[in-house]
Amino acid sequence: MNNKLILELYVSKFEIGSFHVDVKRCQIREFDSVQTIEPKVMDVLVYLHTHQGNVVSQEDIFYAVWPQAIFNPSSVQRCIAILRKAFGDDAKNPSLIITHSKRGYSLELPKVESKKQLLIIGSAVIVALLLASIYLFMQKQPTNKTEFLTLLPISTGEHNEFSFVVAPNAEHIAFLREQEGGKHIWVKQLQTGIEKRLTKSPADYTSLGWRPDSKGLVFAKRDEKTSSLVIINLDSTVNPEHKTIYTTSDFMISSHKLDWANDHVVYFTEKRRENSDTQLVTVNLISGEKEILNQSVGQDWLLMQALSPNRTHVALGFEAGQNMYRIDLLDLVKNDIQTLVTIENGLSGLSWHPDGKSILLSNRDKLLSVNLAGDTKPIEFKNYKIVRDAVYSADGSEIYMELVNVDVDILNSTRDNPNELVPIIDSSSVDYLPVFSPDSSKFVFESHRFGLKQLFIYESGQARLLFDNPSNHELFGIAWSKDGKEVFTASKNAIFRIDISSGVVSETPHTYHSFYLREAFRNEDALLVSYRAQNGNGFHVAKFELDTGELSAYQASGARLSCYSMSLDDKDTVYFSNESGVFKLSERNQVETVWESQNKGIIGVTAKENTLFVTVEKENEYTLLEHNLLSGDTREFPLGNKEQKMLINANHDYSQLLFLTEPKRNKTLVKLK
Repeated sequence: MNNKLILELYVSKFEIGSFHVDVKRCQIREFDSVQTIEPKVMDVLVYLHTHQGNVVSQEDIFYAVWPQAIFNPSSVQRCIAILRKAFGDDAKNPSLIITHSKRGYSLELPKVESKKQLLIIGSAVIVALLLASIYLFMQKQPTNKTEFLTLLPISTGEHNEFSFVVAPNAEHIAFLREQEGGKHIWVKQLQTGIEKRLTKSPADYTSLGWRPDSKGLVFAKRDEKTSSLVIINLDSTVNPEHKTIYTTSDFMISSHKLDWANDHVVYFTEKRRENSDTQLVTVNLISGEKEILNQSVGQDWLLMQALSPNRTHVALGFEAGQNMYRIDLLDLVKNDIQTLVTIENGLSGLSWHPDGKSILLSNRDKLLSVNLAGDTKPIEFKNYKIVRDAVYSADGSEIYMELVNVDVDILNSTRDNPNELVPIIDSSSVDYLPVFSPDSSKFVFESHRFGLKQLFIYESGQARLLFDNPSNHELFGIAWSKDGKEVFTASKNAIFRIDISSGVVSETPHTYHSFYLREAFRNEDALLVSYRAQNGNGFHVAKFELDTGELSAYQASGARLSCYSMSLDDKDTVYFSNESGVFKLSERNQVETVWESQNKGIIGVTAKENTLFVTVEKENEYTLLEHNLLSGDTREFPLGNKEQKMLINANHDYSQLLFLTEPKRNKTLVKLK
């Protein structure tokens, strides 16, 4: 008899005194009487029964039965009331389901000393022992489990918990907890939930990694000037000693986690402070010696690494182009590197299956399993939050991960009163990329509030859905038609043209993968876009023809034009900028310098009639520079400080400004069974 069948037999039927409980049918029987109860009420009963004799909190019950919902104690209280009524248990003087003030509930089974009851108890013990034997057997080798159905919380508090790593012996996890005082490193025993804080004072702690024997941790700590590797010995020490092994001022340790390969070598990713170049390195924790194993080249940025269970390979995750993420496999024995797979829409976690035959990818709100032949398979589960750093349990039967809910809101202010900010789009999800209409009466923005990437339009104080994006395409920019009657957005293989009045959507396919919409031409049916060439760095100016579906890059003296921002004037002349200057493309495809910044910091440019609007970051301030192209005169206007907000868009004359709030992230640790 297999363990799945045994488990089904054990949990599908049980007895409480004279009552017979049938879980599958949601029925409670007593003699000839049958009561049918709601499935969620039955789930609460099963949870109490599996914890009989123990006090369980309302929170524990709620998250076991409603794992993806916001805690609501009344849901638990209602189920308890229904169960008490079903069992005839007096709510004022209960003998079956006991209330423990400020602690929770316990199920106390009546003692029945009949032979039948003893047989039932004996059978249950046998089943439990058999299950334990099966569990221990399964622990000996990784499972190839492919179906995961239940999402359960690991976090127990309201604080952000993240950057977790599971101990090799599967008994503990270490993680960061962010509280009002800052970040601390904690260790939690998975079986009991007992926690211990390992750091005395808060700091900017980042990556964590376990010692192979589960008796120590290595972590990264950084400040404005340096990044350091620190180790903690956890061998029954009341106050574990922290020892700094490696410190660098040229690089920042950028790994999501640290891979401690044996008792003295750690693998991690670091990024150069000067130019953001990235590399895979090792540091010997005894000698402090550093070795560079791989340096990223071209447009690649190394994001993370994962050491294989047998320590012969390292999986490397790269950002490799616009919305492109590549997984390479570095053979440490042969010193050879091969591309395994390329994916889209983000890479936020990379880890190995314990059998070493596949790799688990955290891909935005999804999980992907990739075998060593490069075949990719999704791991299905219901989710709309961002997944980070998913990792298998030691036997492969569970997946631990961090779920992140991101909240970004849209604020409005004016040039005359830039520091008087008014929230106008405020949901509990991501609302961003607002773009004013040509007449400044409304704006369109992207929102993820319903688990999809959709476009909304804000007009007359109201926001309404404009483009529902049923296939949930990744969207790349928003552009208005010059008459304000249409809005354009793009996916990786199509342009969507949306009529503002009717909501009718027309689609123009293209074959150029992803590029970013900037603005619509006034005098031709085309869009100004920025794109990232497969063989180049940075973003370049290009035109997309809506009637033909062709993309053509602007050239000047045979070179692509790199830019931070771009704009069209009333005659469709192309203006673009880098961080230090604004340029114009002449009719003869010659680049002319229009305006230069003394301190760099250019973040946006808009050309209107004979005026050039340039937005600049100066230290902690936003500044608008209004440059008259005829007279050469420049006027300067403060647009407010940068604290907890980002200037994202303005109307045609910069009298109205739109900001985004800094992302608020709610992070929780969960496991998928």
